[in-house]
Amino acid sequence: MDPTILAYAVVNGVLLGGIYGGIALGLSLIFGVLRVINFAHGSFLMLAMYLSYLIWSVFGLHPYLTVLFTVPLLFLLGYFTQAVVIAPLFRREATMVVEPLGALLLTTGVFLVIDNGILMAFGPDVRTVTTDALSGSIDLASLPVNVPRLIACVAAVAVAAGLSYWLRATDTGRQIRATAQNRDAAALSGINVGQVYNVTFGIGAGILGLFGALLVPFLSVSPTTGLGFGIKSFLVVVLGGIGSIPGSLLGGLVLGVFESVASQFVTATSASVFSFCLFIIVLLFRPNGLLGRK
Repeated sequence: MDPTILAYAVVNGVLLGGIYGGIALGLSLIFGVLRVINFAHGSFLMLAMYLSYLIWSVFGLHPYLTVLFTVPLLFLLGYFTQAVVIAPLFRREATMVVEPLGALLLTTGVFLVIDNGILMAFGPDVRTVTTDALSGSIDLASLPVNVPRLIACVAAVAVAAGLSYWLRATDTGRQIRATAQNRDAAALSGINVGQVYNVTFGIGAGILGLFGALLVPFLSVSPTTGLGFGIKSFLVVVLGGIGSIPGSLLGGLVLGVFESVASQFVTATSASVFSFCLFIIVLLFRPNGLLGRK
């Protein structure tokens, strides 16, 4: 293979992997604290993309500025999904913390509601945002780099770093970490575990509100977009280590580079299939993920 083509594939893979990792941050955070797999994760992202598209098409606001709306709206959606839909199940079934099957079924219901609601509202057509601002490519070591992809990748690193710092340096962040380590001990120390769960779910969804707005300048959205990203996010979280913020970025980079390089030899569909093979191989040798705790 031409070294230039390989270098281009690696650069694209790094950008794609950063985006995968950023999108997976919320899923990793929610599972790390609540022990709940949010099956509606991809649907939340898709909803944020549609919201960004809708604000752009109606008001002409640049997609990057729509984060002023998508982030708080998705935070509220996540907060109330946990408070109204999932929390009653926690109160009824104490074993939910260990075996969150009921919560998985509930988030599957949320996924179906959002996906079918989007299909009814927008139809099956693909929606695309066209804007000249902050678009195009720049040269990086003589390789063309897509600017919107670069912005999304940099944002992923910034969000991961900011979230890690916030969890260590703030009272709310320390409460979230304490709850993740031992729910019962946190409750005995006076922490409102239910409120921590609500805020954690809201933050996880709010992150998707950010990335929904960052994706639409270069990625079309349709009612099937969420499912694909949801599956990729799950792969990334397990590869990197469940509950690990750096692990999400590392897992995203591994998956993104692997897919990008593999697509130079096989079709994109085949590359996705090989990604699942990589997933299985990594888990055989690292069952807890690359950065997961034993």
